[in-house]
Amino acid sequence: MRIKILATLLMTVWVTTASAYGWEDGDPLILSGGGDEGTVEYELTCDEQRARDPSMTDEDYTDFLLKFQDTDCAKIFKPGDIGFGGGKVFHVTDEGRHGMEIAPYHHTSVEYGCWYVGLEGARDQSFGAGKSNTEVALGKNCVSHYGGTTIFDVLRNFDAGDFRDWYIPSYYELKEIYRVLGPYTVTEKGSAHPSYPQFFWSSSESYAIWMWGLNLTTGKNALAGHSVKLSVLLIRNF
Repeated sequence: MRIKILATLLMTVWVTTASAYGWEDGDPLILSGGGDEGTVEYELTCDEQRARDPSMTDEDYTDFLLKFQDTDCAKIFKPGDIGFGGGKVFHVTDEGRHGMEIAPYHHTSVEYGCWYVGLEGARDQSFGAGKSNTEVALGKNCVSHYGGTTIFDVLRNFDAGDFRDWYIPSYYELKEIYRVLGPYTVTEKGSAHPSYPQFFWSSSESYAIWMWGLNLTTGKNALAGHSVKLSVLLIRNF
């Protein structure tokens, strides 16, 4: 009789303890290791690992993301997706880990600048030449012919998605944007000065004071003098 009572009391204590610790659905997890307590380390998610550290400069963050895209946590893009900078992706490589995106918005009524300044080193029209063309033109320290905004003023002040590595697309990079993303609608009207807002500057000079441009609504190309006002849509690599 005493044995039955003792067993009943022990069972009552076990059930009460198990209920208090949430063990009703099975046996408790028992960790052993020479007396040391078991620990579970928190693993950062891919988005948390990708987040920008406050100590990073714009250049540091750009370099970090380029390398991060080669890890198992890479974000995979396809044309038309929104890129890291907030604009649409129009070209991908490495199965979507890298590529090119347009800026999330454009500027209108912008002179190219470099009036009567030769840009012989920036005449490459090919896909992939935009960055080097832009660097050549930036090195000329060009100004506006009429005292207005140049494409380089826009470029130096442009910051989207915490990135400052935007550049002017080459002629064939503009053509690829139109081919992949389709017509890019511009609703702004031109200024009093000869202005053609549906045409966009490329970074590819043709000769003398003429630059290649492209109408991103129709796909029609044109040659424009450096002082004419066109629109500008910057791009970046990721």
